[in-house]
Amino acid sequence: MVRRTSETQLVPKAKMFQHPIMEAADVAWVCGVMGLPQTAFTGVDGTDPRLAALRSTETLDIEACPGSGKTTLLVAKLAILANKWPYRRQGICVVSHTNAARNEIETKLSSCSAGSSLLRYPHFVGTIHSFVNEFLAIPWLRSQGLAIKAIDTEIALNVRWSRVPIATKNYLKNKMRDKYCLSYDRADFGGGDKKSLGEHTPTYKALVKICEETSRSGYFCYDEMFVWASQLLDSDPNVLDTLRFRFPLVFIDEVQDNSEQQSAFLHRVFSAGQSPVIRQRFGDSNQAIYQHADQSGATTDPFPGSVKADLPHSFRFGQRIADLANPLGVVPQGLVGRGPLQEQVTVKSRPSVLFLFDDQTILSVLPVYANYLLNTFSADELAVGIFTAVAGVHKSEKSDEAPRFLGHYAPAYNPAISSKGSSLDTFIQYILSARLETAGHVDVYPIVSKTGAAILRLAQIAGADISFARRKSSHRYVLELLEGRPEQHQSYLRLIDRLIRDGGEITQAYWNDECKSCVSAIAAAIADKPATSSECAKFLEWVSSTAASAAQIPETPENVYRYPPEAPRVNVRLGSIHSVKGETHTATLVLESYFHSHHLQELKPWLLGMKTGGTGQKVRMTGRLKLHYVAMTRPSHLLCLAMRRDSLDAAEITTLAGRGWHIIDCTGNNKTASEGA
Repeated sequence: MVRRTSETQLVPKAKMFQHPIMEAADVAWVCGVMGLPQTAFTGVDGTDPRLAALRSTETLDIEACPGSGKTTLLVAKLAILANKWPYRRQGICVVSHTNAARNEIETKLSSCSAGSSLLRYPHFVGTIHSFVNEFLAIPWLRSQGLAIKAIDTEIALNVRWSRVPIATKNYLKNKMRDKYCLSYDRADFGGGDKKSLGEHTPTYKALVKICEETSRSGYFCYDEMFVWASQLLDSDPNVLDTLRFRFPLVFIDEVQDNSEQQSAFLHRVFSAGQSPVIRQRFGDSNQAIYQHADQSGATTDPFPGSVKADLPHSFRFGQRIADLANPLGVVPQGLVGRGPLQEQVTVKSRPSVLFLFDDQTILSVLPVYANYLLNTFSADELAVGIFTAVAGVHKSEKSDEAPRFLGHYAPAYNPAISSKGSSLDTFIQYILSARLETAGHVDVYPIVSKTGAAILRLAQIAGADISFARRKSSHRYVLELLEGRPEQHQSYLRLIDRLIRDGGEITQAYWNDECKSCVSAIAAAIADKPATSSECAKFLEWVSSTAASAAQIPETPENVYRYPPEAPRVNVRLGSIHSVKGETHTATLVLESYFHSHHLQELKPWLLGMKTGGTGQKVRMTGRLKLHYVAMTRPSHLLCLAMRRDSLDAAEITTLAGRGWHIIDCTGNNKTASEGA
């Protein structure tokens, strides 16, 4: 990267780049190649605000409501630009927040020849971390003579924790600290969570030394790469000019999920100071939810900015769901329900349902919900539809304040594999996680992807010095790394075929007799060294379905509730709200859960129509609103809630019925049952 800084001195950037103009013919063309109706971006009446966003050539923030077709809009825009792109040394930069978002963009771009060109030089499509690694952090670290062994937070912290003396570990545990205090956010290897120990203390200094030694040995946490990328920018200001020359047009997807660190860094690279690039950001500020309580959004460069376009039309759900969910938006968009699109599930959307329960009937909630689904959808629709039950809190060490977490409704629920972003500690957990993602789907991609990711993880643990600046899928990357090793290459393909055929199921006999040694040999071939260390052995441990986590899951390791048990006709996928963000479901049941207080009980003023929006609310309530706004905007056809009966009085139940809720009382008190409008 540093060697190419002279590019910026050839021709002034302002004279080098002109944004292609998008004509009406281009919009018609992209609708054709993407298989969309000619009115896809205009609407039948010509009032769809997506057309102006599609044709915009200026810096713009696009606030897109759930189901607004944001990704379709972005891909259409990219396809048109790719078809008209005249530059050979300058490209389009597309940065996503997650691998899932990147994969979706890549898949849709690959469907048309023009769009697929964006997956090659001079363009970039990838996550924020892969951008930082590829263009800044890794080149800088290697220029300092450092080899990159692993860019993985869990691997790096495990290596560091293993070097902490036992006495120091005990001291840290007494201070309620663990391995997560062994990260840093400064180039002197200091800061991070260990800062609270006191920078003058011997313990702090010892931890800094461990961080430095392991980093110089090639082990890094994901976010630490921002430290080294920033150091490169500090040392050579010309790098910014090089990046802005290379990428005069930048798109950032799912921007609401970016942290302050990420947003500030991207702002520095592309927007701060003179000659900013043209930047368009896509997101929904009402869906800015984070995996950890201490995470927060951007303050340096918040989204949306002053120049924005609103996309309030949802093609996921109809006006029934739109009216119920809109008040929970911290800044309500005035959702307009233009769905659901009638595809595989042809039944019209149904009135939303509120299930009431008490301590004695909490275990009846899922059976009653599943039975309602049986009576609402046809057999064919039950087979192709996606039915879920989610909770804001899906795991807890406490069991009071029922319902505290999802396990109170489903004791067999396994939180270890519920989230796509969960830290997975064994090969078996990767496959269990893939089984969860494929539940109710014909798509086998999660099995292929998670198997590849697990192989790469084991190779990393074994000490593989491989490139981490990758944009390829895990599967394609494994195949690339196995080129020239035909035996392991074929073993890997046979493994994938077997797992696909068996739906991701691995028996203990298959694991011990064949699979374990196969996986170990493939990873060893990638690492070019045996996968025999104690850490490798730990990763390769057999994890039975009853030992996958503290929760016992003897028959359903994929976290799916099947009903009726003796002859299942409907599958209900269970998970946290975080785990289903970005998804579309046929029906979603949002379960009451507890964090300082019961979520839905606290949200009664919004559910009853007494409050709208969350401006001015305290941080905890704002987070509660956003979390349940995400949950209530997942379904296309049926939205359900489950609340404690004693959290509502008779007048409130009547009000909810008047607002369109069909009340089903699991406690047997039929006097409160009422059909919503």
